[in-house]
Amino acid sequence: MLDIIFAELIVAAIITFFVREKLAAIIAFFMSLLPLLALLDWASNYGFAIINLGIESHMKIYLAGVTLHLAITPLSWFFALMILPLFPVIMLFSYSFFKENDGFFALMLLSLLATFGILLSRDMLSLFLFWEMMSWSSFLLVYRSKDRNAIMSYLIFSVFAAFAILFGIIILWHENSSLLLSDILNISGKPGFIAIASLITGFAVKAVIMPLHAWAPFVYSKCDESFVAFLAGGLSKLGYYGMFLFLFSLKGVDILQSYMTNVSWNYLLAVFGALSAFFATLIAILQDDLRKLLAYSSIGQLGYIAIGFGIGTPLAITGALFQAFNHAFFKAILFLTAGIVAYRTGKWKISELGGLAYKMPFTFMAALFAIFALAAIPITSGFAAKWLIYEAAIQQKYVFIAPIMLIAGVGAFLYSFRILYGVFLGENRHDNVEEAPKSMIAALFILVMPLMIFVVFPGYMLDLMKPALQAAGMESIAHTKFAIETSLAKYNSIAVLITLMVAMIPAFIIYKARKHRVTSFEDNYLAGEPYELHKPSMHAANNFYKPLKKVVLPYLEPGATHYFEKIYNGIKCASNAVRRVYTGYVQDYAIYVVLFLLFIVGWLIWI
Repeated sequence: MLDIIFAELIVAAIITFFVREKLAAIIAFFMSLLPLLALLDWASNYGFAIINLGIESHMKIYLAGVTLHLAITPLSWFFALMILPLFPVIMLFSYSFFKENDGFFALMLLSLLATFGILLSRDMLSLFLFWEMMSWSSFLLVYRSKDRNAIMSYLIFSVFAAFAILFGIIILWHENSSLLLSDILNISGKPGFIAIASLITGFAVKAVIMPLHAWAPFVYSKCDESFVAFLAGGLSKLGYYGMFLFLFSLKGVDILQSYMTNVSWNYLLAVFGALSAFFATLIAILQDDLRKLLAYSSIGQLGYIAIGFGIGTPLAITGALFQAFNHAFFKAILFLTAGIVAYRTGKWKISELGGLAYKMPFTFMAALFAIFALAAIPITSGFAAKWLIYEAAIQQKYVFIAPIMLIAGVGAFLYSFRILYGVFLGENRHDNVEEAPKSMIAALFILVMPLMIFVVFPGYMLDLMKPALQAAGMESIAHTKFAIETSLAKYNSIAVLITLMVAMIPAFIIYKARKHRVTSFEDNYLAGEPYELHKPSMHAANNFYKPLKKVVLPYLEPGATHYFEKIYNGIKCASNAVRRVYTGYVQDYAIYVVLFLLFIVGWLIWI
């Protein structure tokens, strides 16, 4: 049946290219449920008996004399559970979002097929082939934006990542004469070090770790929000899947350490993750474009996963996987919310928005819950995940990492406030705005459900990741359904919820006891003064962090993008020079041949 799932996804991708947009969305929605059925069927392998369809857990594909090995593993099952549920929800959202079918649904199905193949790959050739299918289908989705910066940056970085991954695979194959993933354990020394480092570099591009993040702000801010929700929420996790696979499941950490024992390679990954969280958060605070704010926010939040992998202890990795799962859902919600805002208002700038919560209450509720998870408010699963990473950094005495994480956490509150107040609260500046279509609202609240479940039952998340940790030789930390216990502290979700409810009682009593007066939106937004008077000034929708901008902006310029642009311009100049040589005229090539022959003859005479 597994081969049937792959075949049906291919056929569905072809069909959706030729039908109308709403029918294409329906076909894509139902076809994307097939991999989820396989996941539920395979759950019995890991102690979660849900359904029994008899779908085989491994398969071989014979292609041009080469055998591709596919099989489910505890790690791939957990990451598939994180990524694949996003797809049908995004298709539900897209039912009303698109006005015409220009290939979006076909390319998304190909991207889903490639993602499923990557997670099932058990040899390096199939991993690379499916990775390239994912990259090229994603590139064509980026190409739909018609934005030159987005197209070129995604193409350049995708090609760089592909070469890095391919280079690592070639070295592993050369040393072992085998493409099976399990055989990389036999490699060591300098070749092993170069291979693993090259692979991790390639995966880091998709994981948007600084300084390999420069493509993300362009792509995230210019492409359709439906695609970006899957790219930021789902496909970015494939980079971390590759990192976990090669560093921990296949013991790549030991290979790195065997080459240079006096360097902690894990710590370098934690440092890059911390810098990503710190600088991306500062840049996010200063953004007026909602999509760019979410783009840099995504880079910063993904940095926490790199920190957890870099620390490398079971506690840190548990927190990192928890954060990855949370990020998949809350970031998808926020990008879809941005899509709804643009769908109804045609605006992306925070300074041009405001008061949408009064017109779009359901959209606001979903965004509010996602922002709480992003900002790690104590009642959310985002707090539980980041708390584990914080504690792991403290246990390992990483005095550089922990303070950076703390500052980045505070920064997340600052830009979260800009989203809440600048977009949804304050003055209602769009009187004709209506609530989003029902399919979009349904999609948002389906994505909210896992976040709500793990608020009350954080232990369920640890149960889901336990098989992957054990397969990598790590022990799961002590936990129950409601509590997570470590050597330093204990997090109990019920205690947190009760404390919050008790704290709310006095606030509610004070609220009911006070006399209230009705005020206009202008009164509570800008102290009764018109918005036009405050355009150059500081308020929640415009220049709210102007003093902070004056302090940090000089240190953020020119930034990584500036240096990548220099590299790009250098390559462009070199390409133009080569183009002058390869003119396409036969007489020029004839002259080159004659000159080459004269050079050879002269060299032979000289020697």
